[in-house]
Amino acid sequence: MNEYAADQPHFWQVSSQNQTYTELCNALYERELLRLSQQNATDLTQLPKQLASLPFYIRKAAQRILRTDSPLSLDSQNASWFASQAAKCPLNRQRPDQIARFFEKAAKPGLLVPVYQEQLGIESFLLDSVDQVDHAGQRLHCNAHGWFAFSGTPLSEDNADKFLLQPVKVVMTACCCGHQWSNKKRSSPRALTLRELLLTSCLNWKNFAKPVQQPPL
Repeated sequence: MNEYAADQPHFWQVSSQNQTYTELCNALYERELLRLSQQNATDLTQLPKQLASLPFYIRKAAQRILRTDSPLSLDSQNASWFASQAAKCPLNRQRPDQIARFFEKAAKPGLLVPVYQEQLGIESFLLDSVDQVDHAGQRLHCNAHGWFAFSGTPLSEDNADKFLLQPVKVVMTACCCGHQWSNKKRSSPRALTLRELLLTSCLNWKNFAKPVQQPPL
């Protein structure tokens, strides 16, 4: 038997882990290609660079998701996390003074946080990371969603439809699963962005104030 023939079984003997990885990559490719196809004309100059980097980020996302220690279930065919959805949006379970006390102690670059958003009657939660903290001004900056007071209040017109919350299990579950509510009732979940999926791999479900440290991409 030649060397090629001896290696042949590796091409068809696929472990369940490899199959899940392949399903994740395929789902992420479909999602990201659709997103890129819907970009504004002004963004098209960056398209070649984005397409070139896509395989790297998709592989990294799939690898990190498979290594994630999470209480949520993974749907590899749709590249999404899933868990039971609360009947009502859990926004009102937190008070501004509670949120402020948490961020006074825990706010630091790299902290993962949930951002509530209401647009066109749809309520949802977005996963973001803190990149700047101003303790003197009692405010912090989220990488994608701007400045918020420690109490959660948005501080600019650009994020006026959003509100920063304390990371707790019910809210972070909604973040990771893309849970949404419309007219105070459950709605179909949204698909997380590739960036959000990468952030889910850094969540420490036992202590949200101490994210899992991942090597840089």
